[in-house]
Amino acid sequence: MMTVSYTEAARNIRLDHGEALFNVAKNKQRPFIVTASDTVVRAVGTSFTVRHLPERPVQILVQEGVVEVARGGMRSGMRSAKLVRAVAETQTVVAASAPIAVRAVTHTQVERNLAWRYGQISFENETLADAAEEFARYGGTRIAVDPAIATRTITGMFASNDPVGFAKVAASVLDLHVEVESKEVWIVR
Repeated sequence: MMTVSYTEAARNIRLDHGEALFNVAKNKQRPFIVTASDTVVRAVGTSFTVRHLPERPVQILVQEGVVEVARGGMRSGMRSAKLVRAVAETQTVVAASAPIAVRAVTHTQVERNLAWRYGQISFENETLADAAEEFARYGGTRIAVDPAIATRTITGMFASNDPVGFAKVAASVLDLHVEVESKEVWIVR
């Protein structure tokens, strides 16, 4: 869910939850500011995503250009807080009780993280529990994972609208079993 407020002074976006891709045209007179929880991201002529999911840190992935990231309710140009600059091919993580962290990512990782634009979900050493949670964001059949195997990991690219197909591939690769019910698929030992 997102709220957009464009004024003469600024282009403001409030991302309440979810993930959004922003391709921003340069305009120094009207900064582009995205707020997610207590994280504020300011961009000038760039392409980046902001991911704000329940009980997870806010994540910013910069595809190109530069963004400034800060924590705390800065609305007037972000002048009052310590800024962290993130450049192309970096991911910034803003956790509630930790310093803002920026790390380099490869171009391939950026593309994998943006696979959702094409109806794909990309996992790289993702636990089955986290993969099931990611599929839940897209609705449809729910994936349930036996707690005894929830930390087993999977890597691959999957159709976001095919949780049953994902479960069958994961079971095959990890020597597990799948039980399919009407609105739920179980991955079990």
